[in-house]
Amino acid sequence: MRFPDQRAGGVTVPFPRTLRALTARLTDPVEMLDAADLAGRVHRTGCSHVATVSRGDHVTLTGRVRTVLTCGGEDFLGLTAEVFDGTGAVEVCWLGRRTVPGIDTGRCLRVTGRVGVRHGHKIMFNPRYELLDEQPRTAVEESRDRV
Repeated sequence: MRFPDQRAGGVTVPFPRTLRALTARLTDPVEMLDAADLAGRVHRTGCSHVATVSRGDHVTLTGRVRTVLTCGGEDFLGLTAEVFDGTGAVEVCWLGRRTVPGIDTGRCLRVTGRVGVRHGHKIMFNPRYELLDEQPRTAVEESRDRV
């Protein structure tokens, strides 16, 4: 086995896949590892990923709230939260609202609605939402907790 920096005849010989995955877990930034973990959890729920949806799609997304904005002024739409699922972010806006109970930074939630685009960013207006207790989980994991 050769290390990635060593060359055999001018060609870099890569690490085996398992060793590369181990070193990635040790050397990648925490934000990247967290995003990958969250994307995997969202995938197991069966919800769509933000990266795969486009304008006009009616979808269910699951993710973590990264920011919550309630700005006044002429651009005031209402309470806007950025929901991140590990693959991308979508803005979720409740028109005319200054607060929405339970919507806070770090909270996991599931939103259902039609995706639009505003100022180059994906956005959902007045979606149906469900507050989640913890990280996104699969239906099987949720049913185990009920027993």
